[in-house]
Amino acid sequence: MGSSPSKERYQLFQRTGSAKWQMRFSIKGQGQIKRSLETSDRFEAERKAEEIWFEANYRARQGLTAKARTFEQVAEDFITHIQREVERGERRTDQGKSEPAIIRRYFIGYFGQRPIDGITDPDLERYAEWRRTYWTEGPGKDIAYIHYERGGRRLRRPVKRAAPTLSRQRGEAVLLRALFRQAMRWGYIKTPPTISLRVKRASDNRRPSFEPHEFEKLVETSLGRLGDPIMVDQPRRVRSKDQRSWTIKKLDEHTRRDRTILHAYIMIAAFSGFRPTEMRNLNWGDVLGYRKGRGKPLEERDLRLRARGKGKSGIAIPQLGALPWFDALWMLFEQAVGREPNDEDPVFANERGERIGSVAKGFTELLRTCGLERDHRGVKRTPYSLRHFYISQQLAHGAEIIDISLNTITALVMIDHHYGQVRLERVVDRLSCLDARPPWRQR
Repeated sequence: MGSSPSKERYQLFQRTGSAKWQMRFSIKGQGQIKRSLETSDRFEAERKAEEIWFEANYRARQGLTAKARTFEQVAEDFITHIQREVERGERRTDQGKSEPAIIRRYFIGYFGQRPIDGITDPDLERYAEWRRTYWTEGPGKDIAYIHYERGGRRLRRPVKRAAPTLSRQRGEAVLLRALFRQAMRWGYIKTPPTISLRVKRASDNRRPSFEPHEFEKLVETSLGRLGDPIMVDQPRRVRSKDQRSWTIKKLDEHTRRDRTILHAYIMIAAFSGFRPTEMRNLNWGDVLGYRKGRGKPLEERDLRLRARGKGKSGIAIPQLGALPWFDALWMLFEQAVGREPNDEDPVFANERGERIGSVAKGFTELLRTCGLERDHRGVKRTPYSLRHFYISQQLAHGAEIIDISLNTITALVMIDHHYGQVRLERVVDRLSCLDARPPWRQR
């Protein structure tokens, strides 16, 4: 190995069998650094070495690593970081698959070999527009299928030629912010650039819920379906004044049981604010205090519900209206299985004591019967609408938003974003009062 005379700042050398010059130097706290100068010319090597030396020391004084890293290098390190968090149980398993795909397709696809510390706010603005047109005008316009793996099988789905939804844009922005924040922790950048979304929002972003009179109709109709209709020998078709028609037939016990479970689901969801995933995951061991209070008057019971789902967990306090329906579900389980439920048994169980995956089909059928399948905007209601009803009613009756946030295990900003109009209704009397005129109009 040939070398130049040692310098106080750095040393130039040539490896045996190579004509190209290289340099090595040390930065306090970062150890020894070696760099290829990509030239066999001694004077050009000296010039490049000076530039690299001064840049490395400037970066070190700024608290950064001596060597600038490309966006792709940092992004791949971040993917490794995500996968390790998944292995430790700090991230959901699905994030270990979906997030690397997003990072490689979009983030690396756009920023690639650019130095990560050279990416600015305007660059992020240009990226946002590139991302919106990725599948219509950009690199994705020639891609026919997206390939993915599920359950060990390689699958594919056709590309949707449209701009990403606002929800997807937000989710990807959160991931990109996390990448830049991690790059800052690793010392690759000083301050993360600003990542913002400037999109036109829909005029009404409220989620489909129920007005109080609509929920009352839903409950009355559901309860009415639990009893036997008019006894008939043969099924009979009837028609109402509004031209709706249906068939009357004797109610069998299997159908009665399913409808009772659905009604219990409605009451518990509407008076606890649980998400459908949390309802599905609910075991009897998650109904804290139920066994101790069973048999007591409802007013004397102290129940808590342990929520598990959507990557979150917590304890929620149900309202009184939910409590008697736990008794009904307990009784149905005993009748079907022949024993009391254990802590690991599901609250919503079929006749074999197995967990019910979804009530969406039965719920939709009930909504159609009530004429409540869609709200006034034409937005289709789902079991999630029961959670929205709970939050809307709490806000309308003056509950503090922070208490609702804690009880529903959701962020304050999400409640404010989706239910702001409901909060406005709380002060409608003051806003519409004829005497509430500005001081200059009261003379």
